[in-house]
Amino acid sequence: MPLFFALPENISESEKVILIYGKDAKHIIKSLRYKKNDEILIANGKGNTHPTKVVLAQALVKSNKMDFIVQKSTELGINAIIPFISSRTIPIINRNNLEKKQRRWQKIAYEASKQSERSIIPEISSIITFNELLNKSANFDLPLLFWENERSINLKDILTSLPKPDTILGLIGPEGGFSEEEIRIAKEAGLTSVSLGNHYLRSETAALFVLSLITYIFDIL
Repeated sequence: MPLFFALPENISESEKVILIYGKDAKHIIKSLRYKKNDEILIANGKGNTHPTKVVLAQALVKSNKMDFIVQKSTELGINAIIPFISSRTIPIINRNNLEKKQRRWQKIAYEASKQSERSIIPEISSIITFNELLNKSANFDLPLLFWENERSINLKDILTSLPKPDTILGLIGPEGGFSEEEIRIAKEAGLTSVSLGNHYLRSETAALFVLSLITYIFDIL
């Protein structure tokens, strides 16, 4: 059964009325040919109150890889994605295209939520700097930075040894990884450096590995 989204202000529980406009309404009527009394799934894009909110902070990688990360992270139940620029970010950043990129990724998240029938549409934040991201990290119960040179702490151990957090922030670096200076200032800001194992993972692989383990341990899916 297809899933569609309606804005919260277009949902009236008291009157039992839900309004759907635009392309979705046209798709329901013209393409699917739904009629009175036919059933569809409708969500407000916010989901139910969830015990653990997971936010992925992803350093910018090449465009098609970012598209992939947004799509698959949405399918894995992410609540939000924060794209950021680090010292080893490879793509050339055109400031005039930042909003365009954000809109593109938000559309990908919307379509992925519909396709996978998830009730949450992740919020794709505006692109920020690494330092701006560190300032935001203080708002999370468990802010983690995934680093290939970390040897003492791994993700599974930290997720299973601590009380279940309300909010998790996971930082994934670009193709070239984080610099030593970024690791240093991140730790000073209160983030925990975490290993993903003995092998080096591509940035997009690391993101999916992290989210898969978190969703499994905390039964988010």
